[in-house]
Amino acid sequence: MLHAFRSLVSPELSIVQILPQTDRVVLVARPKSAVSLCPCCGGQTGRVHSHYVRRLADLPWQGRVVEIRLQARRFRCANPQCPRRIFTERLPATVRPKARRTTRLGESLLAMGFAVGGEPGSRLSRKLAMPVSGDTLLRMVHSASLPDFVAPTVVGIDDWAWRRGQRYGTIICDLERNCVLDLLPDRNADSVARWLKRWPEIKVVARDRAGLYADGARCGAPDAVQVADRWHLLNSLGEALRHAVGRHRHSIAAAVQIMASVQRPKTGSSTLPPGLAQLRADRKAARRERWDEICRLREQGCPTSGIAQLLGVDRRTVQRWLAAGGEPEHSRPHRPSHLLAPFSAWLEARWASGCQGGPAALARASATGLYWKSGDRRAMGR
Repeated sequence: MLHAFRSLVSPELSIVQILPQTDRVVLVARPKSAVSLCPCCGGQTGRVHSHYVRRLADLPWQGRVVEIRLQARRFRCANPQCPRRIFTERLPATVRPKARRTTRLGESLLAMGFAVGGEPGSRLSRKLAMPVSGDTLLRMVHSASLPDFVAPTVVGIDDWAWRRGQRYGTIICDLERNCVLDLLPDRNADSVARWLKRWPEIKVVARDRAGLYADGARCGAPDAVQVADRWHLLNSLGEALRHAVGRHRHSIAAAVQIMASVQRPKTGSSTLPPGLAQLRADRKAARRERWDEICRLREQGCPTSGIAQLLGVDRRTVQRWLAAGGEPEHSRPHRPSHLLAPFSAWLEARWASGCQGGPAALARASATGLYWKSGDRRAMGR
């Protein structure tokens, strides 16, 4: 066991003894080096003044707490000009001065504190055999050293919701380092301009299409280039393409029908039953009437939310119809059933012989690729 633990501890230490206990494993260790460096003058010395025992918590082993009892030393500084006469030896790869846990254990606990916080981290640390209090985790998080801040040159500005649909703020990100720089409490051009004036190094401002962000960037960073961020650029392109296609959807539908009629064999399989054709025509007429009503209310100056309330539909449905320039067309692709394909000839023969009831019609429609909802089945009769 002693040989197994030697490869797990710091290379600066040498294990002298292992003291297994009921709730933990105690390692008695001592430094390997016979000399030490003075923390003030940096001079090397081997003059030992005294010894003392230092207790350090380390990473767990096999789910058990590990404690290192370090036989530490105090040295005398050999430099007569140094103001410090006696100092404790330093072990930079193992533990920091005055610390009660090893460096690697402290790094693990700090990562845990950043991930889940104080009390949740404390509960998790006890499960992992690294017990620590929630207050200690919070102190470690607050005292952690932060990386040096670099002035941003490319920033992204967008809004974010304190409470969706009611209160919004502004988020500012560093697009070069993929990190959040600041959260502004409101969605205001003056706030954005004041923040940008604090960093004259900014050269590029990526923003959404809101005019207030354009005004804020123009006032706060007049020399910066304003660009549309990638998400809004793709979103705007998608909306423009959808609107362009929506204006010519009738022509596209006609072209699709012509191509389908050319590629599909000319058989009676594509003919809809009279009841189903009438039901679909009625639904299309209802959509046309609703679209005409939306246009009439729109011409009267009624807002989108008012139109949706009067017609009993969702507000986004009205917005989508207005953006497309008409009511949507519902079409279903041709999907022949692979299960009934071997029996399509027999089903056609039964259909031609006059057996056109509900079950036969359903089987024939499934084999030929005609699909409809449950309401359409009732229109055919069973």
